[in-house]
Amino acid sequence: MDKNIGEQLNKAYEAFRQACMDRDSAVKELQQKTENYEQRIHEQQEELSLQQTIIDKLKSQLLLVNSSRDNSYDCVPLLEDGETRKDNLTFDQPHDKVKSGIPREKQSKFTGSERGQLGAQ
Repeated sequence: MDKNIGEQLNKAYEAFRQACMDRDSAVKELQQKTENYEQRIHEQQEELSLQQTIIDKLKSQLLLVNSSRDNSYDCVPLLEDGETRKDNLTFDQPHDKVKSGIPREKQSKFTGSERGQLGAQ
């Protein structure tokens, strides 16, 4: 019986040792994944910040250009955020889906040179 108990103890100890090694390995893997995810989040936050800076600069340039123009000729008005969401427009869609200040029939009557002349007025 002593031999049987000794074998059982050895098996139990080996199972316990293996469970501890599996736990340590899982903890190490979790720490590594956590560090990787934190690094990716940090990089994405930096990228998002850079993109927001670019968007802000482009918006200010667009506002500057639009404010220096006479908005009644050859201009496409900016859409408010709510209007953009309502119409589900994206930057990838053609610009002819954006409503301009000039009706479509009148737009087609202008040639490129006439538009240039109107914009210069």
